[in-house]
Amino acid sequence: MKYCSYCGKELLDEAVICPGCGCPAQANSFQQNNMNSFQNNNANSYVDISILLNTLSQRVNTNGIIWLIIGILQILGGIFINWLLLIVGVLNVVSSIQDMNYSKTLLENPKGIVSKFEQLTGPIITLVYNVVIGGVIGVIGSIYYFVAIRSYVMENKAVFQSLDSEMI
Repeated sequence: MKYCSYCGKELLDEAVICPGCGCPAQANSFQQNNMNSFQNNNANSYVDISILLNTLSQRVNTNGIIWLIIGILQILGGIFINWLLLIVGVLNVVSSIQDMNYSKTLLENPKGIVSKFEQLTGPIITLVYNVVIGGVIGVIGSIYYFVAIRSYVMENKAVFQSLDSEMI
């Protein structure tokens, strides 16, 4: 089984073009060169790493889309209501672009996932400046980040940490 290296959609092994995004279908280099499962020592069960990575990639991309929408709304609010919203909106748009780019990068190079998402300082600062300056709408993106992304990485911490040692 392989996944699109552009959008993360599951592909048939014989697929030439991804039905999700239309890009050429080729398994990403991590899937081709590294192990596809991780043995969970506590339960003696195997976890398919490619599924975890694709799920995380999709969630990070969704987070980027959420922050892009929030940022655009804040920029519009800054134009029509209060100029301070422009600052927060631009910060959120930049953050959204970084998230969407990282969602593709983590499929190719999944090293350092836990250290990236374990930190709380950045997300808390984002939450605070969105609540104080950007309004309640910014809380939506922060809630999604904490519930759907950070908690997912922490639940699968051992698997994602194993990728760091596999990639050395």
